[in-house]
Amino acid sequence: MADVFNIGKLKSVIGEFAKGNRYNVSFTKFPVGISGGAAVAKNLQYLCESVSLPTKSLAGTPHDIYGPPREIAYRETFTEAALSFILDDAFAVKKFFDEWQTKIISPTTNNPSYYNDYVGTIKIMRLKNEATDLTSDPAYHVELIEAYPSLVGEILVGHAQGNEILRLSVSFKYRRWNAIT
Repeated sequence: MADVFNIGKLKSVIGEFAKGNRYNVSFTKFPVGISGGAAVAKNLQYLCESVSLPTKSLAGTPHDIYGPPREIAYRETFTEAALSFILDDAFAVKKFFDEWQTKIISPTTNNPSYYNDYVGTIKIMRLKNEATDLTSDPAYHVELIEAYPSLVGEILVGHAQGNEILRLSVSFKYRRWNAIT
């Protein structure tokens, strides 16, 4: 009897498996007035070391009439998106996200800005395995709508770090995400 559980059989039915190192992240909209914003935003696609594709879940409420209760979905919910960036020597990426956060809440007055003045758009593309550059057609493409950096992570520096490359983790809240077909 043939072995139906071998990897060759699975690949003949499914095709190639998706590889995690083929992706592109671009910031297509962000607040105006961030110094060097357009240049830094363009470089972020090269400096984004990793990204989590967003999650979506459905919130439900129990509906209990005659018999066992059932959950009735009433809203989509989303978790934060986590991105990790490699830092350049000038810390342009860190300065970009720090300044974005100051556009959200003023550090001197603690006054929040208008929502539409600080939200942006982030596109996350999982490129096909045969992609040769970042402009290749995506296999999967999502857009984070009304996104903003909710957490700009810490950066560990110290003598024990040696020549290790510094990284910055940034978490984004967003209103929703759309799959682009």
